[in-house]
This record gives sequence, C-alpha cells and structure tokens, in this order.
Amino acid sequence: MGELMVDYTVPVWLLDLVIFIFLLEWAYLNFRFKRTQQGPNFLALNFAMAPGFFLILAFRFTADESISIFSIACLFISGLLHLVDFYLRHLTAKTKD
Repeated sequence: MGELMVDYTVPVWLLDLVIFIFLLEWAYLNFRFKRTQQGPNFLALNFAMAPGFFLILAFRFTADESISIFSIACLFISGLLHLVDFYLRHLTAKTKD
C-alpha cells in the first residue's frame, strides 16, 4: 500500500517578502522618528531590529527553492511578537510623558 506524501513546503520567495516587509517597517519607523521624534531613535531602532534581520537573512541564504511551512509559521509568530514588543514599548513611552 502506498503512502500519501504531503509536501509541507512553500516557495522561498515568501522569505523575500518577509525581508521586504521588515525593511518597510524599518524605513517607516525611522521616517516616523525623524518627523515626530516619537518612537526609537535611529541607533536604538537599528540595535532593536538588527538581530532579527540578520537571522532572517541567514535563513534566506540557506534556503533553496522551498522552505518548510513550519519555518514560515515560526517567522510569522516572531513577527507578531516583534510587533507586540514595539507596541508595548510605545504604550510605556506614552505613559511616561
């Protein structure tokens, strides 16, 4: 009896999309700080985002034509946690003003 093979992979361009969204977020936060002086300054923003960016780049450089759907799920969860972290920092900064 043959086994049913399920492919739990997605195209690698999804990683490129994650990197693109990451760079958009960085540009938006940097631009927002320059205009309003709200949020992390350039240095703080770079140090906050650099570890995640280089982890995604390392993952991208090791990917071939497809990646595991579970890897994308982990990246998605990581992004959500990152968003919550920045939101909580924003709330904390607002209450200090």
